[in-house]
Amino acid sequence: MHDLADRLDRLCRLLGGGELARRAREYGVAEHLERVLEAVRSGTDPERVRDDLEALDEGFARHGIDGLTTRTRAYRPLSGTVGHPVLRGWVCPAAHRCSRFTQSEAPGGDADPVCEALATPLVRVEIPL
Repeated sequence: MHDLADRLDRLCRLLGGGELARRAREYGVAEHLERVLEAVRSGTDPERVRDDLEALDEGFARHGIDGLTTRTRAYRPLSGTVGHPVLRGWVCPAAHRCSRFTQSEAPGGDADPVCEALATPLVRVEIPL
């Protein structure tokens, strides 16, 4: 299940601006994208759309875009880990959340980040470490 949350996170981030949907139509995989988005919107168990995510990846890979919904992993140490630090940021608002976490840099900055799949703001969280 965790890998699906990561894949939905990546897909959600790519939805902004409409290019992903346009290319999905162009590459013949728009129906797979719509089924994934409908599952997210309706709160359906994401496991039911695993095959659609695979089809999206394959459709984009045929056109030179490899790893559409897979994530590149990297290590980033937490800064200032003295005492009891608190990690602040935003998470996915869907019933079956993707793994998206957008870290808060400073209070009162730009507008809260948005889940493109649901067209709603992400949920603000504070996680004591």
